Amino acid sequence: MFASTLNAALAVAMLFSASQVSAQLIPTATAKVPMNALTAVGCFSTPEPMVDHGPWTFQSSGNCQPICYQLQQPVMGLVNGTNCWCGSLIPPENTKVDNSSCNTPCAGIDTENCGGPDLWWVYLTGITRNRIGYLDPKSLTGTSGSPTTKTSSTTQPPSTVVVTASNTPAHKSKSNTVGIAVGVVVGIIVIAGIVGGVWLFLRQKRRQKAEEEYRRQAAVSSFMAGGKHGGSTSSGGDSRLDPIIMQRRESTGSIADNQDYSRRILKVTNPDGY
Repeated sequence: MFASTLNAALAVAMLFSASQVSAQLIPTATAKVPMNALTAVGCFSTPEPMVDHGPWTFQSSGNCQPICYQLQQPVMGLVNGTNCWCGSLIPPENTKVDNSSCNTPCAGIDTENCGGPDLWWVYLTGITRNRIGYLDPKSLTGTSGSPTTKTSSTTQPPSTVVVTASNTPAHKSKSNTVGIAVGVVVGIIVIAGIVGGVWLFLRQKRRQKAEEEYRRQAAVSSFMAGGKHGGSTSSGGDSRLDPIIMQRRESTGSIADNQDYSRRILKVTNPDGY
């Protein structure tokens, strides 16, 4: 009995403290902060222990999250399409209603729902990785679990939004950067390998040509050396390629070059043979 009374007193004190600290209206955040992804909890018929921070002409979950981040609150709620609420605990679990009841479009984006008529769509802001609990129903200020807190209907004048919300964790951008760097390095290595392979192929081809040319020159030189030192046709060479015979302009096995065969010679012979 004493323990339950103490818990109730602490809960009331926490609610009073939260209302005193967060009673100010904050239509939009005033500081840029890195944020994690939101986690949807569901639709609730009461906002307690969350506190209303007023309506915003362009309200959305992306506008409400940095407000709760700025206040260091792990729970946020959207209601009537316009109002942002922040708190330290999820509303009592027995006040949760069907999620389809929170079907009011956000004032800032028609494709997103921001609660319903006096129904709060609740998120975890992602400011902490610790488990966030539900408020004890006995701590509600109303009777029978019915909410007594009403949503402010005063519309704040438009102002410039200075917070850019990002639902992507910071480590994801780091992993993307590392992946790009690895891809660039691999691409450079592949290109260098291709260039090196082409260079080696051309070098080998030039070397083969040089070796073939060297063998051809060596064969010609050996042939010419054999013709000079052979001395005669008995060495097995062609005598017509002998430089000495070529200078004499003689033909081996053919008509003599020093005879004149251009004129016909008439020869007279005795038919009787004497």
